[in-house]
Amino acid sequence: MLLVALALSWSWTFTPLGRLDYRAALLAKAMSLQAAPAVYDAAARVRANQMVETMLSAIEPHPDVRFEDRQIPGPDGQPLPIRIYWPQKDGVLPLYLDIHGGGWWMGDGFAFHDMQTHLVHMAEAIVVSVDYRLAPEHPFPAALDDSYTALLWLHANAASLGGDPQRIAVGGESAGGNLAAAVALRARDQGGPALRFQMLSVPSTDLSDTHHWPSYDETGDDYGLTVYGIRQVMAMYVPKVEQRTHPYVSPLLADDLADLPPALVITALFDPLRDQGEAYANMLRQAGVPVTLHREDGALHGFMGSPERARRIQEMSAEAIRRALYH
Repeated sequence: MLLVALALSWSWTFTPLGRLDYRAALLAKAMSLQAAPAVYDAAARVRANQMVETMLSAIEPHPDVRFEDRQIPGPDGQPLPIRIYWPQKDGVLPLYLDIHGGGWWMGDGFAFHDMQTHLVHMAEAIVVSVDYRLAPEHPFPAALDDSYTALLWLHANAASLGGDPQRIAVGGESAGGNLAAAVALRARDQGGPALRFQMLSVPSTDLSDTHHWPSYDETGDDYGLTVYGIRQVMAMYVPKVEQRTHPYVSPLLADDLADLPPALVITALFDPLRDQGEAYANMLRQAGVPVTLHREDGALHGFMGSPERARRIQEMSAEAIRRALYH
């Protein structure tokens, strides 16, 4: 029995695609044995949020970071919740708009609060997290409108927060990376705030399904985030198929990527979104945008099951944000 268990764990860790973190491999296998939600409804959202809460439960908030919850006028006339974080640092500080991930349909509230405090401390920036409206109740462009509204508010109110309106960056992970890339495009197109930097971690950049991504075939439904799940949440966020080629939905399909802020793009080897994230980084580079592309081998989407890797990626992201905003 022991030999069988060792053989199974070996096959889960040492895969044809490469070596996967042991704990991440166990998590991926456990997730693959669970039936995927037939419907991504409110109950599924609650379960997903609970899973995230459990995975982040070991993180303690940084003691030197303070925060405040506010509501600002939303684009739909309703209050838009934001959370503002300040590091323990004197002087006029740069600002960073953080847009959470969760497939555009989960992560309501500020589920990543404790982790966020460590980013604030390391980046030495005022950070604003936006609680944007979620699909399917609020499809595209609701999440983008909320995120862009938060950026405009952050720029207009920078001085009252103790921040510098000339030093603003934007970023996010997964669906948040998609929204951050779209916010950067929209700010450029509509004469919005001049952004210093964009941090795109495991981003979704093509919701059109017009490309064939080898990473879809290589990962399939075996490594946490599934191709089936991606297509389900894409359909909820952008139910109108004709809108999926819009550059604010699929930044990879934008006709022009010039004059966008410098970017850090992070991908993970065992992630169906790996190839489209790297394709976007390459297209930004071809357009003359300074880009750092980092692929994290041995990792799942969002670095699930790999707490040491997740901490290292956060440190890398925070340092990139700090460098861009202070130099």
